[in-house]
Amino acid sequence: MKIILIGFMGSGKTAVARCLGCVLQLEVFDTDAIVLKETGLSNMEEVFARGGELFLREMELMIAKKLAARGNCVIATGGGMVQNKIVLDYLRQQQGIVYFLNCPFELCKSRVQVQDARPLFKNYEAAEHLYDLRLPLYMNYADEIVNVDGKTVVEIAEEIAYGQ
Repeated sequence: MKIILIGFMGSGKTAVARCLGCVLQLEVFDTDAIVLKETGLSNMEEVFARGGELFLREMELMIAKKLAARGNCVIATGGGMVQNKIVLDYLRQQQGIVYFLNCPFELCKSRVQVQDARPLFKNYEAAEHLYDLRLPLYMNYADEIVNVDGKTVVEIAEEIAYGQ
């Protein structure tokens, strides 16, 4: 079983992945965390400062290639990984199932405000435009859509794990 979580920044991919990993006893990979580890940088703002969004997307492609052969794991993707079909094709290998964590923009915004600022969320109007552009991609690539509004991380993880 290989579970791939997609969704916008703040949709809960990382938290749900960790919970799913515990529930299903699967290894968890967070592509944003891997980017930081591979680059030796401490946050996404530094990644963008080093090489911009293109640098991040190149790193994501490299990570997707490394994770392609992995099975029995949960992968929390970066919010923009859906912008490159090749990346998701790599991740889908080994019978990967893609779950879109469908989260309203306002909820994503409130969650990101609590966390450290993300480069693509510095301007809320631009972030909402990006959300609107990516939403059809998330829907298109998803094998399953999980609405997260009003649910806890545990409820979302159990819905994915047990199909509730």
